[in-house]
Amino acid sequence: MSSTLMKIEEAEPAAPGTLTAIAAGLAASLTPGTVPLMGEGRRRFARLLEMPTYEAWLISWAPAADLDLHDHGGSEGAFHVVAGRLVEAYTDLERPEPLKTLSLHAGRGRRVTASRVHRVWNPGPREAMSVHVYSPPLSIMTFFDDHPDRFLAPLRTESVHGSPEPGSAR
Repeated sequence: MSSTLMKIEEAEPAAPGTLTAIAAGLAASLTPGTVPLMGEGRRRFARLLEMPTYEAWLISWAPAADLDLHDHGGSEGAFHVVAGRLVEAYTDLERPEPLKTLSLHAGRGRRVTASRVHRVWNPGPREAMSVHVYSPPLSIMTFFDDHPDRFLAPLRTESVHGSPEPGSAR
């Protein structure tokens, strides 16, 4: 095995502040509608960057689009709203508390720790767009029950296969 390949395989995940800066920088450089998006349905996406230690995605959220309560399989992350508004309901697996809710408008971002569990949705009435950065790149996501009597009980774990959408092909 070459020394270059070994260095890539052993690369440390990107620092949380770096992920936040990447998400904000990419969001500031994008004009909605200029990046071709893949996928069908209420959430569509495009890979913006693919590095050995992190990846970045643009996600388009139709009004009422929602991603149920989930984690990022141990990856650190950050997201930044490019257009519209997203709402995040969140807690932490290391310190579980009732879900807190935060509304993020265009120009605002959020760090997502490796132990964060959150639900993200577009309350409408317009499309929203956001940049998401993960380190290491996503491989799995676990979805959780948010009912009070089963709070944070894992429901299923899905392979991500190189996209920000569970079950999507690379």
